[in-house]
Amino acid sequence: MAEKDDGKRMTLGEHLDELRRRLFYSVIALSICFGTAWWYKEYLTDYVMWPWKDAVQHINVDLTTTAEQQLKDHPELPRSKFFTNDDPANTELRDKIDDRMVMLGVGESFFFALNISLYFSIFAAGPFVLYQIWAFIAAGLYRHEKSAVLLYFPFSVLLFLVGVYFCYRWVIPIGMYFLSTTLPLDQVRPQMTLDNYFSFLSTMCLAMGCIFQLPLVMLFITKFGLIQASTYGKYRGHFLIGALFVAAIVTPGPDYYSQILMTIPMVVLYELGILLARFSTRRRSAE
Repeated sequence: MAEKDDGKRMTLGEHLDELRRRLFYSVIALSICFGTAWWYKEYLTDYVMWPWKDAVQHINVDLTTTAEQQLKDHPELPRSKFFTNDDPANTELRDKIDDRMVMLGVGESFFFALNISLYFSIFAAGPFVLYQIWAFIAAGLYRHEKSAVLLYFPFSVLLFLVGVYFCYRWVIPIGMYFLSTTLPLDQVRPQMTLDNYFSFLSTMCLAMGCIFQLPLVMLFITKFGLIQASTYGKYRGHFLIGALFVAAIVTPGPDYYSQILMTIPMVVLYELGILLARFSTRRRSAE
């Protein structure tokens, strides 16, 4: 049972009161962040939609290049066939891809904004909520357990955030670009629904954030003596096959580019995990 600051053990009632107080603080923080996110939902929506808009921008660049090449190959064609007028300096496509998303249901726009606000409130209030959780459980931990949490947990959070940003900044836009251009654009016009996009974005980002925990998982396994650090090096080839398999499951569709983009950081993280495991083994041997 947890102890008070003066060293006395807390009663069950005091323990429940402390839990109730920490939960109350957490709910208040989440509510404030959610309200703020909802108020600025238009700005957050622009930020969330950036990967799709970036992919569409590159698609339109490809369409412009293709149109210019066709005009060069067939000088008899009027420029207005592909662009909005015959001005040679004009590069605005007549039939460009629209980066606005499609709302199929009456409430789809509302739930899209709701999901954005919920995710933002969790990320924004996360440090405060985690502190409340830590303040509640820390009293029941031994000194070495507290030291381990304070040492590894910030590193875990950092890896998760780096994984989410890596996915948002590179994997998602590049993946959506190649997924949308699998078939010729004169046969298929890509459109994105709000629900489909948010599901794709959130699943990929959360998966990448979890994948970036790999070095810590390898370190803990070595610390507990389940696997020797040298064993990791012997199974690099097996891990590469497993990483490709995981990437094929996580990434939707036959998109080899996003699969490769997801596999590369897994391999790098695996090598980082090997280094951490070796360092931990040498340190334990020295002690």
